Amino acid sequence: MHKIFDLDKIWAYCLTGILGFLEPLGVLFLWLLIFIISDMITGIHASLLEGNHIQSCKLQKTVQKFVLYSMSIFLLHGIDTYMLPFMSCYLANIGSCLICGIELYSVLENCYRITGNEVFRILTKFTLKKIKDQTGIDIKDD
Repeated sequence: MHKIFDLDKIWAYCLTGILGFLEPLGVLFLWLLIFIISDMITGIHASLLEGNHIQSCKLQKTVQKFVLYSMSIFLLHGIDTYMLPFMSCYLANIGSCLICGIELYSVLENCYRITGNEVFRILTKFTLKKIKDQTGIDIKDD
């Protein structure tokens, strides 16, 4: 006897559809995770060197940040793929670059706090200037 609704197949089809949609974003999510974890590690190290305590609410903020960034990239990919397919804007790539640029700024800032080396301060200023030139956004003001 055949089932009209085979839940196992429905779940498999749904999961396959979602994974197929997310497949082009795998590398973007990986790099996003690398940048966020780098920021977290350097931030923890800098805080410990400065004598501050590690707080679970700040670690929870890192998880929230990854989830919200991932959701943003997912939605940008949806707009680019289904709403503006004729334009090929690469919105997910652009959004990922902006997010990773801001995380890089934070990593460099933390490296300066850790080492006190002027190279990191110069790289921090250079990154800040590059982001402002390319996007018009001043991270220090926001």
